[in-house]
Amino acid sequence: MSRRVNTSRIMRGGIATAEGSNADDFLGRLVKYIPAELVGLYVAARGVVPKDAESTVFWIVAACAWIFVPLYFWFATTRDGKPPLKTQVALASIAFPVWVFAIGGLPVTSWSWYDTHQYVASIVLMFVTVAFGLIQPPPGA
Repeated sequence: MSRRVNTSRIMRGGIATAEGSNADDFLGRLVKYIPAELVGLYVAARGVVPKDAESTVFWIVAACAWIFVPLYFWFATTRDGKPPLKTQVALASIAFPVWVFAIGGLPVTSWSWYDTHQYVASIVLMFVTVAFGLIQPPPGA
C-alpha cells in the first residue's frame, strides 16, 4: 500500500467523482495522514533514553523525530514521479506533535499541568484525527 493519499477521480460531466475509482475514502485518508512510522520511531527512541534523564533529552528526541515527518512524507508522496502531496505532508507534520502529546510520558509530563489534564491530549487526538480524515486533497493532486 502506498503512503500517498490517492486523489484520482473520474470526471463525469465536468464533475470529479470518486465513484468507480480507487481514490481514498475517509478511512483511507485518515490512516495515511497519521505518521505511524515516525510515531514508532519516536516511541522506540524515547524508550532507549534512561528514565532519569533530563526532560530536555526527551524534547530533543521528539524534535528530531518531528523533523523527519515532513522529509519522510515528502519522499513517500513523490514516488513514481508524482509531485509531492503538500496537503498530506502538512497534515502529517501537524499530527505528529498531537500524537506525542497524547502518548504522554516524558517530555510532555515536564509540563506541570499535564498530569492532571491528560484527558485533554486524548480529546485533542480524537478530534484532530477525525477532522483530518475529512480533508480531501484536490483531485489529481
